[in-house]
Amino acid sequence: MTDSAAPQASSQTKPATIKTVDNGPLQIKGAAQLVDHDGNSYDTGRTIFLCRCGESRNKPFCDGSHVKVGFAASQRAAAAEQDQDA
Repeated sequence: MTDSAAPQASSQTKPATIKTVDNGPLQIKGAAQLVDHDGNSYDTGRTIFLCRCGESRNKPFCDGSHVKVGFAASQRAAAAEQDQDA
């Protein structure tokens, strides 16, 4: 069963890409659906930026506050280990 409100994948649609910006927000590029804790839905058909620092006055979207507060988050995720049972 699928959620009819969720974006449907097709052979012509690329999945959204989520990228961390050093010392900044999350960048979401491509069609995606963002749903907040109240159930409000925001369709994204372009690039949006989501706040990671917690200081934005336009949450969940970034307003550049991370620069003013000196937000630092440039850590890298560890590479995923390959399944050795394959």
